Amino acid sequence: MKKIFTLMLAAGMLLGAASGAKAIDFKASGEWLVGFGLGDGSLIKDVDNKKRHHEDTFSAGQRVRLQLDAVASESLSGTVYFEIGDTTWGQNSSGGALGADSNSVVELKNAYIDWMVPNTDLKFRMGIQNIAMPNVAGGNLSIFNYIETGSIVHQISLNGGILAGSHHPSVQDLGISGPYTASLRSTYIPMMAGYTLNLPIGDYTMFYLGGKVGATYGDVKTTIHGLEDGSRSRTISSTKFSWAAQAGFKFSISNSADFVLGYEYYQIQGYNDPGYHTIKLGFSWNF
Repeated sequence: MKKIFTLMLAAGMLLGAASGAKAIDFKASGEWLVGFGLGDGSLIKDVDNKKRHHEDTFSAGQRVRLQLDAVASESLSGTVYFEIGDTTWGQNSSGGALGADSNSVVELKNAYIDWMVPNTDLKFRMGIQNIAMPNVAGGNLSIFNYIETGSIVHQISLNGGILAGSHHPSVQDLGISGPYTASLRSTYIPMMAGYTLNLPIGDYTMFYLGGKVGATYGDVKTTIHGLEDGSRSRTISSTKFSWAAQAGFKFSISNSADFVLGYEYYQIQGYNDPGYHTIKLGFSWNF
């Protein structure tokens, strides 16, 4: 009996140690937004020389974003991210009617795991997650003039091009609440002057660093879909100051041709976007 009790105690200690090693640390984070609005020019008005209540415009809404992280170790964790709302109080379609039992307002934004390959520094993320995809494409034409000072080459350029594309932003990002969808079509025509410094780092390789400034004509059309009367569109056309910064490498393949690999950040001032990231991969021909 004593031996059996000892074995059971040892087994219990082993199970307890195993459970402790596999303990998962849960963390919760998020945001809860609640807002109210009231107003219609005047809260009260005169009717027959008496103050009476007017039919005021009042609205209240909320949105909840909840993120749950389950961390097993530095090598393994999981994340799930929900959004509840936008909910307008008293509105059945957004889950704000009496009873509050609508099941159409909970959205799954992210659900993924992060894990590392054992004994390596490789880390992967698998599952539903936000991925920024390219939303514009186009071409660029540049005219260069080179000024050589020893082994360093100064490059003056005049650049023109066209960028066009479309994507589907969230209506919340446009300041609109409701069960709608949005599409955004944009066309940009930049005209810019630039300077680039080319520094040799080998017999056939140069590192370049430069910038460009100028103006960009933009035509942006935003369409809201799912409205009661169908869809509505708005187009804004304007010319804005723009600039770009670039860096990369040039690999000489002949006396007049180079293979170019680089990166460029392009920003149009006055638009609500974080700028455009461009990977340059191609050939440069000098004549």
